[in-house]
This record gives sequence, structure tokens and C-alpha cells, in this order.
Amino acid sequence: TPIPTPRYKPGSAKGPAENVPLPVVPVEAKTASKVGLEAFAEYWYETANYGYETGDTSLTQAVSGPECETCANYFEVVEGGYIGDDWMANSAIEVLQVHSDYVLTPDGRYQAVVYLRQEAMEYYGPEGLQLEGEADLGVVQLFEAVWEGDHWVAANIATMNVLDKCQFHPENPDC
Repeated sequence: TPIPTPRYKPGSAKGPAENVPLPVVPVEAKTASKVGLEAFAEYWYETANYGYETGDTSLTQAVSGPECETCANYFEVVEGGYIGDDWMANSAIEVLQVHSDYVLTPDGRYQAVVYLRQEAMEYYGPEGLQLEGEADLGVVQLFEAVWEGDHWVAANIATMNVLDKCQFHPENPDC
């Protein structure tokens, strides 16, 4: 008799996420190439989403360099969201587009421009909602990575632009 696969349940006011699937490194991300860098950037954000849902940042830590300040800030945010019986919900990052010209910088890094949006982060505890952030409807980040032997490592992530709701949806009647 086959054993049923536990069903994924996103985090909400009712409790933390359950049975969150592990992100898998795409085959393309295992190559030192333009396509590999772009696939790795998308994978990095998938590992970040896994951390937001589970409190486990080990996958992101494994592919982030020690000099990446944005990575370190992310680790602190997630750790703060999972103290004791607390959890986070609705924090997902959706990568909309990734582009790289795949040129080595003087610092020995390759760069990709990542266009994304992120849901409003919600922080919960046993007593209910503790804090709710605002959604980022359109963010442009410069994602820098280095190829270390046989894999990519995030070296720096810098937010270049945050679009407000009117830039992202100019047809919005509130604009």
C-alpha cells in the first residue's frame, strides 16, 4: 500500500507552514555560464522562500558568502521570526525576471539583475499576529555571485530600486 505524501500547507494565522518542499538546485545552475548564473540567482531566492516558511536558513547559508551583507540581514530576519513558538507567513518572493550580461567584474564577480516582488511579511506567535510589513510590488536587485570550483556562491545582493504601486500598476485608480 502506497504511503500518502504529506500535503504542503502554507503558513497562516492558524500556524506555521507544514511539509514545505525542499528547493532543488536546477541542473543549469551547476554550470559556470550566463544561464548557470541566472538559474542560480533564481535558486537562491527559492532557498530564501524556504527559510521564510520553515525558519531553516541552512540552504541559503550554504550558497551565500560571508561578505554578503544582505544575506546576513536575511538570516537575522528569519531567525527573529522563529523565536520560541513564533513563525512567519506570507513572505514569499516571486522572481519575475533575471538577466545577466555575464561579464566578470574587477572584483571577480558576475552580476545579474533580478526583478522581483515580495508579499507582506507577517510575524505570528501563539497570541496571534505580532507584526505585518508591507508588500514590495516591484524590486530590482543587483545579484553578484562567484563561481567557486564547482558551484555558485552569492557574494552581494543590493537593492537598486523599489517601485511603488503607481509605478508597478499605473492604471490603479489610487494613483
